[in-house]
Amino acid sequence: MGTRGTLKDFSRLLLYVLAGTAAGFFLVSCSGFDPLALIFTPTPSRTSTSSATASATITLTGTATETPSPLPTDTPTELPTATTTPTHTPTETLTITPGPSPTVTRTATRTRRPTLTFTLTPTRTASLTPTITNTPTPPFAALRLQRPGPSSKVVSPIQITVMITPGDDGYIYLELIGEDSRIISQERLDYRRFTGKTFLITPLLEFQISAAVEAARLEIYTRDGFGRLKALSSVDLLLMSVGDPEIYPFTELQSPYLVRYPVKDQVVQGGNLPVIGLARPVNDTPLILELIDQQGQRLGVVTTQVPPPSGDLSHTPFEVSLPYTVETQTPVRLTLRQESNGRIPGTVSLTSFEIILEP
Repeated sequence: MGTRGTLKDFSRLLLYVLAGTAAGFFLVSCSGFDPLALIFTPTPSRTSTSSATASATITLTGTATETPSPLPTDTPTELPTATTTPTHTPTETLTITPGPSPTVTRTATRTRRPTLTFTLTPTRTASLTPTITNTPTPPFAALRLQRPGPSSKVVSPIQITVMITPGDDGYIYLELIGEDSRIISQERLDYRRFTGKTFLITPLLEFQISAAVEAARLEIYTRDGFGRLKALSSVDLLLMSVGDPEIYPFTELQSPYLVRYPVKDQVVQGGNLPVIGLARPVNDTPLILELIDQQGQRLGVVTTQVPPPSGDLSHTPFEVSLPYTVETQTPVRLTLRQESNGRIPGTVSLTSFEIILEP
């Protein structure tokens, strides 16, 4: 009994050992480790023919199959990185695009250089200034008759064309004077709404004469606020009661008298007024210079004979001294005029402007 009991215990122990060994072998084999390599290392045949070795090879093949799976996953991850690189490329292109714009702007700035050439224009103007001073261009007459011209043959009504500037009272006066100095016809045209303006008018002036033909003078004039003559233009005509008119135009439209000194509203002292100017005489009578105050009194007068212009000159220069006497500051009108040299007496041309006299 003692020996059997010992054997039974030994058998159980051996079974437990084998069972534990088998279980350990199974667990280790599942993890890919060969337990026989530890138990049977001295036996070379088991190392080379071990089925566990083949199983390990198959297991490695499965591991290699799992390894490529993350590789495709990594590859798309790098592709977006490559995609972002082209995204920066257009950004650099857009940054370069504004670059040429300042270059074009600088080119436009250079075009301003021609402005420097305009500085030559004042130089040319300065060279012309002495020419204008020496031979000034006379202005147009204040009352510029255009039709009918001198020696025209007219019938009633007379068609008049004239450029006017109304007087200080706003009126334009028309008079037709006959051979015996009588007034054949007259009109007063109201332009008070247009005082200070210059414009063209074409009024009709009717007349009646007893003779078939009569010489006459047509006068157009204006007055200032004190009733003094301000400007006057005239033309000699031949009036006809019947017949066909013959109308000639005016050839001289510039003012016949131009004063360079004194100027309008200038204050003069000393009792002696020097007058410097230009004249284109309308006939061979002397040029009359007068100083007329606001009451119509003549405070000074002088006459001078001005020859007709010669050569290329339109007017002849003149210079006179006009004495006057005043006790206080006195506004006067400086008047330049000529009288008729024909059968009808009176003033035929006049221009004037105001100055101030002091003792």
